[in-house]
Amino acid sequence: MASLSAILILSSMSVYASQYFIQIKNKEGEIILTTMKPWKYTESEYNAKRERETEEELSKRLKPGEQAVYYIKDRHMTSSAKKYPLNYFYKTIQHPNYNDLAKEIEEKGAPLLQEPEYVPSGYFFDRGQIQIRNEPVWGTPEYESLLNELKEQAARSDEEQGLFYKRVSWSKIASTVMEYRKDESRIIFIAFAREKGSKAGVPTEQAVKLTVNGKEMILSSNSVSANRKLTWLSDNEEVMYVITDDPKDPLSNDDFAKIAAGLLQE
Repeated sequence: MASLSAILILSSMSVYASQYFIQIKNKEGEIILTTMKPWKYTESEYNAKRERETEEELSKRLKPGEQAVYYIKDRHMTSSAKKYPLNYFYKTIQHPNYNDLAKEIEEKGAPLLQEPEYVPSGYFFDRGQIQIRNEPVWGTPEYESLLNELKEQAARSDEEQGLFYKRVSWSKIASTVMEYRKDESRIIFIAFAREKGSKAGVPTEQAVKLTVNGKEMILSSNSVSANRKLTWLSDNEEVMYVITDDPKDPLSNDDFAKIAAGLLQE
């Protein structure tokens, strides 16, 4: 059925050449999904290296399902680390098959992401996981209290470079993630939990609108990542779905449409 649906889908594809601005509205005429200019975010190589090293170390210390908030003491860290001094690391529970992932989805009330009815030949389920919302949130009293606690520990330490962290409980789910793999190429599926009533943005330099079984979607691309993403909202607007291809094995528009047709819940 997914293949037949995709054949019908492509006849309703709208292409906006040389444009990136697309809006999708709900039945009430409210804009719920729109393209936007990509964020300009830069991080020093040194900062990124220190964070990678830190999270590799935390991965050894934490159990699956635990979150740590950490502070890196290092005078060589640049201004971005000083503005947002605390970082978060959550050690996910990695599931090697869909059935195990589905159990965690049900147990934790995570956004539902069902097995796709179609993926291109050669791809198979590689792993799945649940991601949490990082807490405490920047700027809150809880954040400031934890920051002061970790900075005091760092100040008492004789180390010039050190890791200071605390295990912190969490309460909210951010997303459900699945990865399908073929050799070194991956297709990534994400279902993000969101609040109805807010407008979702798709950062992109170029976009195409697809209509799949009556559902409007945005197929986007940008020069930085070289991959493409297909994004849409559930009918109740409480979940945002994103399919991302791999530039080493790019998906065609037809492939994106077929995959999406097999994922639609409503």
